[in-house]
Amino acid sequence: MKSAEITKNSSQEFFHKICVVGGGLTGAIMSLLLKNSNLFKSHEIGWIKPKIVAPDDLRTTFYNKNSLELLESLGLLKNLSKKDYTFINKIQVFGMNNSSPLEWDYSGSKLNFGAVIKNNIILKSATEQLNDIKQYESLVTNTHHDDFERTLYLSDKVLIKTHMVLAADGKNSNLRKLLSIKTMKKKVNHIAVSGFLQQSKNHNSTAIQAFTNLGPIGLLPFQDKNIVNFVQSIEENKYKQILSKTRPENYICDHLNSFFSNVDLKFQPLQKVNQFKHKLSSWKLDLNFIVNPTAYRTILIGDAAHSIHPLAGQGLNLALRDCTSVIKSLKTNLKFGQDLGDYSILSFYKNDRLPKTMAMTAVTDFLFYGFTSNSNKTKSFLTKGMETLNKSNLKNIFRDIASA
Repeated sequence: MKSAEITKNSSQEFFHKICVVGGGLTGAIMSLLLKNSNLFKSHEIGWIKPKIVAPDDLRTTFYNKNSLELLESLGLLKNLSKKDYTFINKIQVFGMNNSSPLEWDYSGSKLNFGAVIKNNIILKSATEQLNDIKQYESLVTNTHHDDFERTLYLSDKVLIKTHMVLAADGKNSNLRKLLSIKTMKKKVNHIAVSGFLQQSKNHNSTAIQAFTNLGPIGLLPFQDKNIVNFVQSIEENKYKQILSKTRPENYICDHLNSFFSNVDLKFQPLQKVNQFKHKLSSWKLDLNFIVNPTAYRTILIGDAAHSIHPLAGQGLNLALRDCTSVIKSLKTNLKFGQDLGDYSILSFYKNDRLPKTMAMTAVTDFLFYGFTSNSNKTKSFLTKGMETLNKSNLKNIFRDIASA
């Protein structure tokens, strides 16, 4: 297989009609969509990304049905084996002190809510299809523009000129900072902790969202019948206390075992996952909201354009909708002969994506702040509200959010 062309010559200057900045899943899938769009030849696309070495990366992502269809159309699922993914056939949402969860069940039918897939599998599959796209293993350190193009200066002294930049460089996007795009930061004073646990019962392809006293936690089924991948949101002071303990995993399991005692579900830590030594990962949950995810000849996508609380499991699904919106905007406007920097392209994208990201942000913020409130009345109100909702067809709103 032809290896990717990596630029390292510090004296070189290049031009591409369009460039993607960011080496994660969003950047890779955006680059692949551009390649398959028939709007550009391979040499007209540039992909700027840092060199990433993560051979033991076990992190997973939930892809809803729309996202799975996108992955399928890009040929990213054709080589997956059964051990590489887990379909979600049931979703349960537990409120505080609520033993009767909201539940949606597709078990026994051909329907599902989506699937859980390991990140490195999709990233590797996408990267293999991008061998004919010029790739730069570097970081953008500065940028400026004139009336005709934007210039990107890379850390290895390479200079790139382009008509359009798609920034997928994450929540702490450096390109967003360089462009002085206004960002509203929401400090939630929570830490996200992720890892793997073994549970006492077969997960039966069930995803669980629970609002515990320790904080919201999502439990995603992972490969083996009783292994789950969790993301727990914990208030910073509590996190520091947990981290000081010899076995933080045991502390988290004790809380989960107490919370799920009414449904006779227990958890215990894992020493190894897929033969790799297992340890918890964590990151700060400072969230961003960007009112205008565009600048001159630049569009922000994925976490660079918005970051939401992980309790909904919709971060990457939103990012993939950003990617398809970019392609739609380009196809709609370029057929009329507009330049890639034309305002109509930026405006189409902003008008298409902003209402949807605002709606998802509002839903996740409402749930997060409500269930982590110090007010017992607020928590009680939400829990009772869930009990009432469970008897109504309105609960299917949450099903539709999860699946599409």
